Amino acid sequence: MIELERLVLLPGVVAALRFNDDGTPAEAVGELDRINVELAAELCHANGRFMHHNSDMLMTFSGKEGWAPRGWVMNGELLSVCGAGDLACFVRNDEAAFNALLHLIAEV
Repeated sequence: MIELERLVLLPGVVAALRFNDDGTPAEAVGELDRINVELAAELCHANGRFMHHNSDMLMTFSGKEGWAPRGWVMNGELLSVCGAGDLACFVRNDEAAFNALLHLIAEV
């Protein structure tokens, strides 16, 4: 939990969550209620799987290595979701320090 609490202290981060291999929530902090935590965990788990599948296709089609994703960002008009591995953060775009956030997500 301490790692997630570090993420919520960054500018613009409104919530952070960690999810299990089956897409169920493991832990969450910030401004998400129980139902939203479950939906967010499922969305972020699926997005991570899609990214890995797409990187596998890029390596196959290109014949080149090096497409393995480190994480992903889904950018909306007001909010974005940043994910890596079993972790995701929800951020307000106008307040976020995306470089610092992505660096810390990679660390955690």
